[in-house]
Amino acid sequence: MSEQQVVNNEAEQRFEIWVGENVGYIDYKLGVGSINLTHTEVSPALEGKGISGKVAAAALDYARDNNLSVIPSCPYIATYIKRHPEYQPLVKADA
Repeated sequence: MSEQQVVNNEAEQRFEIWVGENVGYIDYKLGVGSINLTHTEVSPALEGKGISGKVAAAALDYARDNNLSVIPSCPYIATYIKRHPEYQPLVKADA
């Protein structure tokens, strides 16, 4: 698979990566000083190729770069953060 880039699709409020006609994405909702990562989905053709992790890292890096605390409403994101402790300081205290 060629190197694809994650894009912040602000109009749809999601981070996404397209590989041909297949997409992997994470929906979000921006708040004051926070970003709520609400849902992760990957086309079946992309499953098992690390797409979800790549999009999750991009979303969390965006939060860090923009000084946003993270609300991990999506179970995948919550698990990803537990497995990648470098992102744990981003989690909103009351999330």
